[in-house]
Amino acid sequence: MTERKAFKRRVRAQMGRTGQTYAQAAAQLEAGNPAHRSDAHPASAIVVALLNASGMTLDPVAAYGVGGGIGFMYALFRYQDSPQPLLTLVCQHHPAPWAPAILERLGVDHTATVGKRELGRLLGEERPLVVPVACGAVPWLTSDPLTEREECVVLALPDGEHIRIFDGTGAHARIAPDALLAAYTATRRRHPILVIDHGARLPADLRPAIASGLRATIAGMSEPVLGNAFDVNFGLRGLRRWAERVTDTGGDGWAKAFADPTVWQTRLVQCIDTEYTAPTAGRPLFARLLRDSGHLDAADAFDRSAQRWHEIVTGARRGTLDLVQLAALVTTIADDEQRGITALRTAMDSLRDTGAPADS
Repeated sequence: MTERKAFKRRVRAQMGRTGQTYAQAAAQLEAGNPAHRSDAHPASAIVVALLNASGMTLDPVAAYGVGGGIGFMYALFRYQDSPQPLLTLVCQHHPAPWAPAILERLGVDHTATVGKRELGRLLGEERPLVVPVACGAVPWLTSDPLTEREECVVLALPDGEHIRIFDGTGAHARIAPDALLAAYTATRRRHPILVIDHGARLPADLRPAIASGLRATIAGMSEPVLGNAFDVNFGLRGLRRWAERVTDTGGDGWAKAFADPTVWQTRLVQCIDTEYTAPTAGRPLFARLLRDSGHLDAADAFDRSAQRWHEIVTGARRGTLDLVQLAALVTTIADDEQRGITALRTAMDSLRDTGAPADS
């Protein structure tokens, strides 16, 4: 089946689900094509595309806000078989799974399920779905023995005798249903399988869902996340801990942890621009969301922090960024984002007290 015939088949399927004309269904599917690369947030883009496949249109910026927006986690993992530690920065709201959070805050009727049998049933029904798979099974991802079974959440769309899978970055592939089932069983499967219920609709007013997402942002950046000692690595505290570790002269410091500076420089670019984030740690996208929602003081603070995140990536990519410069930039980011979260909390509390909509 050619790509064009497969597209026409999806258009007809959407016409049957939604009652749209051919032109309406085709335009909506093309506008929400998850194979189109964008600068949006991958985890949000998957949900936008899932909704689109069910006849609903959600703005990607709004989806990012509903999901919880920005966040931060710092970790340095050491493995016996690896000479260098693995730097991990999570710059999105964390650790709650994005797709369920967006759908639940929106109040979109959906079904969450688990298990190979359930996945096989849904594939047999040719339902668009979000599903966790092993990273090692995703054709465009590079994995190793340490990461090949790590979870990668993808959108799966029926495509004739095959399934098209997308990860929200613009990358996609066609695989057989059996291959998708094998990829599902190979991972630890923390994320549920998600399908949109027939007849589901978006709310007419997105502001309550965005407000709920922004409150999750505030909590994730300023309050305990896990309720244990690892919480020092999350949010604003995590940013300051990262700055301290960068120039620490002890065993936890980066000078001793990384024998080769290109290792941490490469990981910084990956973590800030592509892994678990929108580009530039998602801060420009978050500032845009805040500005669209009328939170101008908070937006200005995150615009400033975005500039520092960009400086880190630029210096790391060029190989000119040193540890002292990095620590100073991270400290400035923490200060800017502290001001941004404080301004956002004040604005949200004021709106709650007055009962006004979140972007009034």
